[in-house]
Amino acid sequence: MTAQNGWSRRNLLVAMAAGGLLAAGRSGRGLADAGPDGIADEELARKLGLDIPPERLAEARRFLARHPAIDVHSHPGRFFMSGVDLWDPSMQMFAAQDGAPQISVADMQAGGLGAACFAVVADMKSLVLTETGLHALRPLAPGESWDDCRRQMAEFRRVLASEPIRLALTARDVIDNHQRGQLSGILTAEGGDFLDGRLDRLPQVWSEGMRSITIVHYRVNEIGDIQTETPVHGGLSAFGADLVREMNALGFIIDLAHASYDVVKQAAAITTRPLLLSHSHLQHEPAAHTRLISVEQARLIAGTGGTIGAWPAGLTQRNLGDFVDETMRLIDAVGIDHVSVGSDMDANYRPVFDNYRQLPLVVAMLGMRGLDEDALAKVIGGNFLRVFAAAQVEAES
Repeated sequence: MTAQNGWSRRNLLVAMAAGGLLAAGRSGRGLADAGPDGIADEELARKLGLDIPPERLAEARRFLARHPAIDVHSHPGRFFMSGVDLWDPSMQMFAAQDGAPQISVADMQAGGLGAACFAVVADMKSLVLTETGLHALRPLAPGESWDDCRRQMAEFRRVLASEPIRLALTARDVIDNHQRGQLSGILTAEGGDFLDGRLDRLPQVWSEGMRSITIVHYRVNEIGDIQTETPVHGGLSAFGADLVREMNALGFIIDLAHASYDVVKQAAAITTRPLLLSHSHLQHEPAAHTRLISVEQARLIAGTGGTIGAWPAGLTQRNLGDFVDETMRLIDAVGIDHVSVGSDMDANYRPVFDNYRQLPLVVAMLGMRGLDEDALAKVIGGNFLRVFAAAQVEAES
């Protein structure tokens, strides 16, 4: 999750929640669900000013039927905002998020997505949006993040119960669900703040279906330093190092999005299995941005056998073509085996890929950039499935 510009916390929450409601307006509801003929995809491409041959769009649809496409980081419909008890009664209409998760799931189906990682936001109650981006407004009280994550996890279960999407606990579940024509939802957390420095909470959330944790977010927590604040721990804390080992032992995917370079370097030296960096892309020099990563940082992730989720954020991108360019830059830097797609859907900053109905367009454009079917299958989902499987197979051995 990311945000920019100079707003108050109240304005941030209003904008985030309103954005979820506005998803209904921007989700392509006027377009017929595209089938293998790709007719609706052609119309969408025209509306976005993209020159994609119809045969490429039709092939993208067939590709998505053959291969599960996986979004390795997302907040569909801003489900994490549902049920928020905000202090301002005028904001209750925004917090309710009526219909937003359902619309996002419908867009997943229409776009041919196979699975999405649904991320709860562990430090949400501490965040404020300033001129320089999101920052922690205050400390979190003991148990505050834990309680809020319990609420968000309950909302995720509600989505599973009410929508045509199945919980995936393993890579095999994702593949099997895709073969049956069913969507998969993978429960993740953005920020390890809910742990409150306690390893004993890991088995509990594992038993409740969580399979990946972005160990730091926008608050410098007990685990390690972040990209967007002054270092406090010199990388990982002692608890953070223990957390990496325990997540390895239990089979969690360790996600290092938002982590400082030192955290990535230290975690890469400790881990016994592949790492994930779920949503970022390479820096643009000399105008570097703190939320983006260096080639060296990307290669640390790749060196563990891990994968990086290409992130369609408006920090340096202005359209879907720019997102394809950034994805190809990552591939050139770390290799085809180490790039995925992490959209940050429904909680991104000026997203250029802002609707799952655009997925066939992304697939077609990557194919037009020279990726053959095997390479494209890795980026669209295969690399994440490999990391997902490796985390659990090694944990069981």
